[in-house]
Amino acid sequence: MEIGLIIAALAFCGVSVYCFCKANFCACTRAGECDNPVNHYWLGAIVCALVALVCCCSALHSENGTLLWLSLMVSCFSGALLSAKQSTKKHCNKAITKKPLKPTDALLTNEPN
Repeated sequence: MEIGLIIAALAFCGVSVYCFCKANFCACTRAGECDNPVNHYWLGAIVCALVALVCCCSALHSENGTLLWLSLMVSCFSGALLSAKQSTKKHCNKAITKKPLKPTDALLTNEPN
């Protein structure tokens, strides 16, 4: 029973971090256009984090459950951060190889772009 609750808590932590990342992405890329999805994503992130906290506290009582929940949330956020850095690095590498950079002298002359 305890192991099942811990696995459920890990799943809810992952969903919470996913919703948090989607809310931030939507708020940064389409500010003002997606107020309702941002609110839904924020609500999803908060609810899933609370459900994960309840699962952890049910499995290991309040003090140890809270510590487990914190470590699960930190590990999920760390994984999301590493994934974002890796995808940004791949995206930047693709952009550099596909599009050659303009020479800096072209900006100083009257040449067309």
